[in-house]
Amino acid sequence: MSDLTPQNSFPIPAEFEEPYFPTIKSYFLANDMATWALSENHNLIWSGGGTFSWSAVSGNLVWSTQVEIRSKTTAYATIIPGPPLPGGQVHLNDGEVAFFQLPRLLVANQLVPVPLQVSPITLLPGVRLHDTKIFACRIGTTIFFADGKSLKDGEAGQIFGNGIGSTITPHEHQPAVIIEPVTAGVGLLNLNIISFSPGLLKKVALYRNGELMSSPADYTVVLSTGIVTLTVATLRPNLFDPNPERFVAFMETTPPVITNGQHSHLADRLIEPVFGTFQLDMLVTSLDYPALSRIELYRNGDLQSEPADFSLNLVTGLVTLVVPTLSGERFVAHREVQY
Repeated sequence: MSDLTPQNSFPIPAEFEEPYFPTIKSYFLANDMATWALSENHNLIWSGGGTFSWSAVSGNLVWSTQVEIRSKTTAYATIIPGPPLPGGQVHLNDGEVAFFQLPRLLVANQLVPVPLQVSPITLLPGVRLHDTKIFACRIGTTIFFADGKSLKDGEAGQIFGNGIGSTITPHEHQPAVIIEPVTAGVGLLNLNIISFSPGLLKKVALYRNGELMSSPADYTVVLSTGIVTLTVATLRPNLFDPNPERFVAFMETTPPVITNGQHSHLADRLIEPVFGTFQLDMLVTSLDYPALSRIELYRNGDLQSEPADFSLNLVTGLVTLVVPTLSGERFVAHREVQY
């Protein structure tokens, strides 16, 4: 009667076992398959899944299409199911991991999607450890994926096959310019670009009373001077007006030789708070890496202006509203982080 190794349950000859050739052959075959499996595990290609979204409150990780895993030792794929549910979703408590048994030496695509197992540890009865693969793991309020990417609470995005992650050319964001013309009939706005070198201004996004304007239908801008010409001049004087006509300009500039560092744009933060809320959490602080550097905040589709409508604390990542929320309101924040 042969013995078994303690970790992988490989058969080995028992003391004085005769004949021991069948046992030792089984040992080397098991060792051969284990070496093969470990080599495959280090060379897996993950694709599909579409958009992943994660909520630490509900504990649900959701994805929009099936995930495919290829080892490239054969030409076929193992499939993790997508929608309709229950595919495309897994519930994870803090510390739990979603994993599966990876089939080997496929001769066709795995037509029956492999089921995900959820547990604090990656053990399946009768399945050796090298034949299991982690799909996602929850630590605190963050989800970590097999390829090293992660999602924080409330985030959504494409995890597998997202390319380089950005096709945005290098640029810097200048502080927002707020203009409230004193009189009616004003048709020219000066963005005051004297603070940076001429020729660096590359893009302007102009909002009028919270609504994004279109160029050239609503305005034109001369990038070399920062002068905006309005198609429709201001309609009312702002002096003593409790709701002045307000223009907000966001400007992108070409980085000079010395820049303030690289930055990236996170997935939009969507918040639908309860009545009477006066603080919104951007889920990124100056203590994180990368660190929160600025936001653009929209309330029910209207751009909000700082400090007239809100204030942002970069240290805590908290937005304080001037006017608390009403029922059914929606906030969307475009978040920028600095490396």
